[in-house]
Amino acid sequence: MIKNYFKTAWRSIVKNKFYTMINVIGLSLSIATSLVIFCIIRFETSFDHYHHASDRLYKVMSHDVFGELNSHIPQGLMKALRQQFPEIEKAATVYRFDPSVIHAGEQNFKAENSYFVHPEFFDMIDVEWVKGSPDVSLTQPYQVVLDEPTALRLFNGDAMGKTIRYDNKFDVTVSGIIKAVPPNSDFQLRFIFSHETLAKYMPEMANADYWDGGDSWHQGYVLLKPGVNPTDIESGINKLIQSYLADNKTHYKSFTLLPFSAIHFDTITDIFNYATPGWLLYVLGGAAVLLLLIACINYINIAMAQAMLRDKETGIRKVLGGTRWQIIASFMVETAVIVSISLIVGVFLANAMLPYSGQLLNTQVSLADYWDIGAILFIGCTSLSLCVVAGGYPGWMLAHFSPAKLLRTTLFVPRAGGFALRKVLLVSQFIIAQLLIICTIIGIRQVNYLYDKELGFDKTGIIAVNMPNAEHIFRERLRNNLLQHPAIKEVTFGLTTPSSIHNWWWGQVKYPGLIHGEEQFRQQFVDTNYFNFFNIALIAGRNFNQADTTRAVAMINEKAAHEMGHLNASAAIGNRIEMWGDTYEVTGVVDNYISQSLKEDITPHIYFYNGRFFTAMIRIAPAERSEAIAAIREEWKPIFPNNFFEYRFLDDELKTFYSGENKFAGMLSLFTVISVITSCLGIFGLVSFICRRKTKEIGIRKVLGASVVHIVRMLASDFMKLIAVAILIASPIAWWAMNKWLTEYTYRVNIAWWIFAIAGLIAVVVVTITVSFQTIRAAVANPVDSLRDE
Repeated sequence: MIKNYFKTAWRSIVKNKFYTMINVIGLSLSIATSLVIFCIIRFETSFDHYHHASDRLYKVMSHDVFGELNSHIPQGLMKALRQQFPEIEKAATVYRFDPSVIHAGEQNFKAENSYFVHPEFFDMIDVEWVKGSPDVSLTQPYQVVLDEPTALRLFNGDAMGKTIRYDNKFDVTVSGIIKAVPPNSDFQLRFIFSHETLAKYMPEMANADYWDGGDSWHQGYVLLKPGVNPTDIESGINKLIQSYLADNKTHYKSFTLLPFSAIHFDTITDIFNYATPGWLLYVLGGAAVLLLLIACINYINIAMAQAMLRDKETGIRKVLGGTRWQIIASFMVETAVIVSISLIVGVFLANAMLPYSGQLLNTQVSLADYWDIGAILFIGCTSLSLCVVAGGYPGWMLAHFSPAKLLRTTLFVPRAGGFALRKVLLVSQFIIAQLLIICTIIGIRQVNYLYDKELGFDKTGIIAVNMPNAEHIFRERLRNNLLQHPAIKEVTFGLTTPSSIHNWWWGQVKYPGLIHGEEQFRQQFVDTNYFNFFNIALIAGRNFNQADTTRAVAMINEKAAHEMGHLNASAAIGNRIEMWGDTYEVTGVVDNYISQSLKEDITPHIYFYNGRFFTAMIRIAPAERSEAIAAIREEWKPIFPNNFFEYRFLDDELKTFYSGENKFAGMLSLFTVISVITSCLGIFGLVSFICRRKTKEIGIRKVLGASVVHIVRMLASDFMKLIAVAILIASPIAWWAMNKWLTEYTYRVNIAWWIFAIAGLIAVVVVTITVSFQTIRAAVANPVDSLRDE
């Protein structure tokens, strides 16, 4: 019996090659995309779950007196956690600090993922040691542990006992080797330095009783004892902090514990690896379901249409003794064969797509082993669901009717809510495609707006280069040498560019006019040419001059002046503000500019003129880009011969703020294209069937004088009505979804009416072209052939 089912299925597939091809293309595209999405979702939700005690691991998060959530903690807290909380099994700090250069052997290397770690941290997480151990390799000053790929890169694998020069400051000895950390971890440990080394390198970090301020890369982690409630620990810490607040010894107000497995979804505070917003995974999962649904709708529509031609075949089967379940099984076997072919194609497509997934989304799934039992189970469940959903209904529909009705008349199509079920399915398909088209247009507009928005400073033609040594003599030598080249127009120095992902320097400013008498201002260190270089207007007071190196002076932006209670910026000039225990006179106020992501509002800034000029900013002639880069390298290398040269364009750096949004828009575009292609394939097949079924009607109408335009309009009118219904339903849903997404941004585009008009027009044009291709061919056919055809 089963053998006969497969024979019948294969004959039907061969007989209807055209419709089989449409189904296979639609299903394979949907299966491939959903499989890629499944691998991404599974990978992103698996971060740091592999640790033996992951359910008891937590990251300590802080809240300052202004209510801001931060990732950094004071050293004093970690001492208190170890000594005053017996419910905590282990507590350790991790401090990330990537040096500008690592010198090994005779070469300079760029060092990323460098950490200063307490040895206890390795009792909390799972790391496989090849050589050494935490108790031996990370307890003394100037020790470093490498992972195997880094040891191979620096020393061809033979690294134990070798010396590394750290940032041209001190030497460390390789005391251990670990296996490479799995890609699904937020702790990509490449260089692991002992915490004792940090105490030597940054003496201020050795003060275990310090409770004030913090560095965003200085983070704390705890391992709770089994059965301990994290909220009890939070309550205990927050009671402890009150005494320090009362004595004005800290700016931390409270602390919370973030589960280790949730760190990867924290997009607000600083993390050591990339973060993935949780909502994105829901969007991806929803997109996978919708794409599979579109493919199912295509299959059901075409199968139902074909069933109308197979009604007599089914009737004869029933007359000859075929049961209802045998007829359903026959159709499901046919579906299973088509799904199996689609599955093979889909798996090959997914395997080709996964290595490029990082270009569409902020993910590293391509580094993981994604073909395992989980992927096989997903493929099996998806295939079974497709067979049941796509193949079950057409079979059930035919098996439901009596043999007399099947043999005597055409098939009756069931109704649902006044519409033929076929129309309900088509409208659903159009709604999904229309939703994706609208969301894609809005997403792309927002990304373009983020890229093109004026930030309040001149960002054209600027290259940024790190300054390993910011002393005056090195700065001026580099400046003077660079300006000798025609491709170089201007040079300035500062902590960072005005808007940079690298500037997270904040400080507590005290001034009577501020709310609560103090507020956090963003710090920036600039030279005398900085504001002129970036065309940032001076609106009150004066700019810095060379004499200010010995004066306690500062400049602020207009936002800071307003925060201080001065509606007129000039009123802030001459006022004295306190920061980090020192008093500064405000000598100038500059115009506001956007220094962070456009998700944020303008922030108050305070500017100092001192030696913390970690970045050289160079304006070049845009037409001489390659000559300018060569000139910068030529002048930079002799001044800093033992450092790693790296440059970046400011335009490109600003775009990194929105890499997630850019990839999100790209992802929407891909899903839209796939959904439109799949929908068009289904419509194409359905129109082809309708034209075939109405061959005689078209011939008769032409004999009676109907024009080609009239026949095309007749055949296409139903589809246009369905599109109109889909547009009316999809538009408010898309508006609600994208409006909610845009609320994350302080600066955003408006959702104008014409977006929905364009999206509707795109849908109408695409469907019209698809429908017309078949209807015109049917309309221009010779009516003699049409009427003669049986």
